[in-house]
Amino acid sequence: MFLKVCNHRKIIYMGYVPTDARTQELTPRIVPKGMACEEIAIPGDGRVKLHGINVSRLSQTSIEEKPPQTVLVYMQGNAGNPLMRLPIFERLLMGPPIPSPSEIKPLDLFILAVAPRSYWKSSRRTPTQPGITSDYRRILTYASRRFPTSNIVLYGHSLGGAVCVCLIAELRAEEFPNVRGLVLENPFVSIPGMVKALYTQRWLPYHHLGAFAFDKWDALAATQQASPDSLLRKLSPTLMLLLSKDDELVPNTMGESLFDASGGLCTSEAHVRRKVVLRNALHENAWKERKWLTEMRRYIQEVGKW
Repeated sequence: MFLKVCNHRKIIYMGYVPTDARTQELTPRIVPKGMACEEIAIPGDGRVKLHGINVSRLSQTSIEEKPPQTVLVYMQGNAGNPLMRLPIFERLLMGPPIPSPSEIKPLDLFILAVAPRSYWKSSRRTPTQPGITSDYRRILTYASRRFPTSNIVLYGHSLGGAVCVCLIAELRAEEFPNVRGLVLENPFVSIPGMVKALYTQRWLPYHHLGAFAFDKWDALAATQQASPDSLLRKLSPTLMLLLSKDDELVPNTMGESLFDASGGLCTSEAHVRRKVVLRNALHENAWKERKWLTEMRRYIQEVGKW
């Protein structure tokens, strides 16, 4: 049990899973047909270097000629790498057309997915909450400066959802004026909360170990304590929460708690704020649902008009 506490970061941050997660290369063979994918490197704090990918449709106008209307900044869960999310990005960019007049035109969308430290080719520094928060702040700053006229939407899945909330609770809205959307998919409220959800029996010693974690990623507390000038408060009226009804890992009540808490931050009309339940989805496969595609495309279009 002592070793479990000491090594808890290896359980929270699984950049080594699956076995090729850190060695996988971007090759033409793995890029879906009709898509353009480019590997990029972004300087982090100190000697940290962050590696990721830019993804768009091949038919899309070059960003040098015309900046995209929307840039999606993706924050991943606790395992794998950005390349392993290419099927998700393909679904959003190249998926079947939706039978609705508003969905006939393809999205003018650019996706930025960068791995934080210890993931994929990014620096093999020990992952910590302050370190990963710093990495994603650098990534968001990079996106804002590279695309100053585009609408930026943040998308956090699972651990990435908690990371996203904790990050934007610390950032001032005025520093990121073009960040206008927030999507959270199956987020959890905190590491201690997840430990209790995984080990429900109170008589188990593991049930109580979450309190000893160095990195708590307490997204609920970050929401409840968000300052009036925070980016989280600005984005709360635009929040779209995606919940997989059959999520076998994160209880739906966690995402609902975050949604309710963020509602208290709304000081303006919540034109695009919504909670979407995907009834046939599990923790990792929500993107395969038709409703996910419909709601994501509709949301991105609405944020562009907000």
